[in-house]
Amino acid sequence: MLEQLGVFTKKYMFPLFIITAGVVLIIIGLIPSIIPVQVRNPTTGEIEEGVTIIMQTKDFLMGATAILIAGIITLLYTLEIISKLINTILLVLLFATTGFFAYKSYKSVKETIAQNDAKEDWDNSTKQALSDVRDVQLAYKKKYGFYASEYKELTRFLKEDKIMDVIIKGEIPDRRVTDEEGKILGYDKLKDEAKYNDIDEAEAVLLEIIEKDTLWYPVMEVLFTGELAKRTNEARLYPFEVDALGKIVDVPSVNKLTKGNKSRATKLAAINPPVYHMYTDTIREEEDLISHLYLYDPIPYDPFVKRDTLKVGSKTEPKTNGSWAEK
Repeated sequence: MLEQLGVFTKKYMFPLFIITAGVVLIIIGLIPSIIPVQVRNPTTGEIEEGVTIIMQTKDFLMGATAILIAGIITLLYTLEIISKLINTILLVLLFATTGFFAYKSYKSVKETIAQNDAKEDWDNSTKQALSDVRDVQLAYKKKYGFYASEYKELTRFLKEDKIMDVIIKGEIPDRRVTDEEGKILGYDKLKDEAKYNDIDEAEAVLLEIIEKDTLWYPVMEVLFTGELAKRTNEARLYPFEVDALGKIVDVPSVNKLTKGNKSRATKLAAINPPVYHMYTDTIREEEDLISHLYLYDPIPYDPFVKRDTLKVGSKTEPKTNGSWAEK
């Protein structure tokens, strides 16, 4: 009995293995992959968790089917239903077909990875560009009380204007207020015990540990080119160029994938000049003047799923946060 089982296993194990592999691959190809993504609720504007459903390509299914058929043919040959010559010819054809579809499936996966990387490049570059415009607009509003309505005015502001900035000389020590310093600050050792904790900025100024100078500095220096600005902007993706403010980013990885894409080229050509759309307004609510800023990418790149474009601010609310769950 065991000997017969061993013979049966040796004889039919390979074709049954191939058939099983083909069936498993077909099942994998038919079951969708569910990938979690972040999407913006069109009603509330809040970022919510969502899913993207991705199916295997037809090439993957065709290759899996070819493997299944190869297993069936091998089984038929083992059962001596078809001749060795027919078996060999059919297997060569099927394995060649399987190899062809495997290559196409690999190529498809490689292209999907490239598209995903390109989308990430596009989104990150767009976030940087929109954030730059937002930062300049905030500085403009701080000086003039409203947002600039044109990029031309923002460029002038960067090149020619000055804004007030506070320069701190010295460092605040990481320690408690001493008894002698407490006397200088007018603290009572018993009643004001809590005030003897870490020295804050106001206390450091009164104690002459640091100096604060409020002076007028060029906007470019404060926001982008000064030493403090450079340290703050160390995580920038690309150097800031004043004449490129507001212009739609040029991302090589996206250009490579969308070369010859007439639809995208037409959309870009229709944007004249090719800048991020910018809306500004000042609305009076009772005795208050409320300024609104709204920026968005008019040609978002998303090869996988249709989503809202990246945005900053709102037409209806006085906010300046980005739509990419930025805090």
